[in-house]
Amino acid sequence: MTDVNNKAAKSRKRANSMAVATLLMMLGLLFSKASGFLRDIFIGQKFDELYRDSFTLAFTIPDLIYNLLIGGSIQSALTPSLSGWLSNDEEKKGMHIISIFITVMSVVMLVVCVLGVLFSEQFFSGYNYISGLISKLAGSSTGAKNTETVYLASQASKLLFPQIFFMMLAAFSIGILNAYKRFSSTAFGPTIYNFCVLISIILLAGNSKNKLMICAAGVMGSAIVYFLYQLFVGFDKLSMIRFQFQPKDSEFKSLLKRALPIMLSASIVQINMVILNNFALIFPKGAVFGLRNASTVWQLPYGIFAVAVGNVMLPSLAALYEKKKYKEASELLSSRLRTALFMTIPSAVFVYVMSDDIIRAIYQWNPDSYTNDTVNLTATFLYGYAIAIVIHTVVFIMNQAFYAIGKTKIPLLAGAIGLITNPLLCLYFIAGGHGAFSLTLTYSITSFIQMMVLCILYCRNEELRPKGLLPFLFKTCGSAILGGIVIFILYDKTYSIILNSTKMKQLMFVGAYGVLFLGIYFVCSVLLKIEESKYWVDKVTRKLLKR
Repeated sequence: MTDVNNKAAKSRKRANSMAVATLLMMLGLLFSKASGFLRDIFIGQKFDELYRDSFTLAFTIPDLIYNLLIGGSIQSALTPSLSGWLSNDEEKKGMHIISIFITVMSVVMLVVCVLGVLFSEQFFSGYNYISGLISKLAGSSTGAKNTETVYLASQASKLLFPQIFFMMLAAFSIGILNAYKRFSSTAFGPTIYNFCVLISIILLAGNSKNKLMICAAGVMGSAIVYFLYQLFVGFDKLSMIRFQFQPKDSEFKSLLKRALPIMLSASIVQINMVILNNFALIFPKGAVFGLRNASTVWQLPYGIFAVAVGNVMLPSLAALYEKKKYKEASELLSSRLRTALFMTIPSAVFVYVMSDDIIRAIYQWNPDSYTNDTVNLTATFLYGYAIAIVIHTVVFIMNQAFYAIGKTKIPLLAGAIGLITNPLLCLYFIAGGHGAFSLTLTYSITSFIQMMVLCILYCRNEELRPKGLLPFLFKTCGSAILGGIVIFILYDKTYSIILNSTKMKQLMFVGAYGVLFLGIYFVCSVLLKIEESKYWVDKVTRKLLKR
């Protein structure tokens, strides 16, 4: 009996530890996303449409290269591999191999950054050519008018290529600290970066090429601060890393082989965004920035809930798989999926119902610079993105699960399918007269295909597959839809009042609707006995009883 009690106590302790870590990660991501909103708002205020789109486009190719070389390697190789070595008391071996990995990737990235600075015009000329080709295929001539936008983006990118070298160093630092489950040390780094970028925009941005370049230099400086912060908070572990350029090392080759498919898979996400930006150039000026604004909104709930839950889950799931505790691994994945979806499903419904007013309340501080047409275009993008909040929650967590068990080729397969369907569906829907909505609708459909591939292939393993999700999904979706119907009826009656209100009242209206919606959703979830709502009720009740 004592053994059973001890096991239960350990299980509760592990669950509470993961809950605290997830909450810390969510808090860090909340601050990060909030500062990201402020950044986009000030971009809209400090730049006109030409420089706004140029500044946004300037990040596309550097971000693509970053994701190709680094983005997937941390999730698919560095964090789960180091977690496995730590769980087997092989810290010294793990840090030696990680040192080689970081050294080799740093040298490669340094070379790529130099080439990016030297040949940025050629890269973006190719970008402009593709944009013109897409315009012809879609029967539009607008793309030809965006040559100046693309040229300015190519100039600004000369200062954004060096940025990704320091972003890489910061990301490697976070990956190592996450393997040690030092989530409190990594949660607030992105917020610091975003605030430094925000300050750069406020102080340096303006409507000239020189100010655009100076602002880009400020962004590069922000990346340096970001890395130095991560180095400072994790110095006790990061100081174990040594410069070891040994690309022929057998353990390094094994790690690289494991990482390579997901390095490519991570780049596919960015390639799809490049494709969408190319299609956005077909539409009037401001579409590229509007697409980014809509993306920032849908990634707020996704980034806070799904990414936090998935990142905290990854090292624990990898350790369980390494010890062949498959039943516990299945239970962990099931609970993490339910936890993330419990929060992202209602977020998707609320974003869909309130798209127009969310965009107006957040971004339209000056109707002359952020016009009603821009609000309508951005809200149209957001309609198509709403379902992606839920779909990408599943995609992200299932990708993390595949990384944890070392099957990194499957997320690459799912991503490759999306890379084919995304441009084809864009052309199809635009040619069918669906306008700007085509871009984000296509993105959500492509993401759904990825999700189905990942779920079907992962669930082939009976021992690892998540369980008990179907009843949960019915109850959660029902609760969210009921709340959405109530909000829609009330919103329809107050739309004209909100439209003609002051900025503060617009924000208050959206906030009040959000609180009402969440209240309805949570009450329904309690009545339907959804386990996740019961967890929070019990937690609050215990706190009150203690007091």
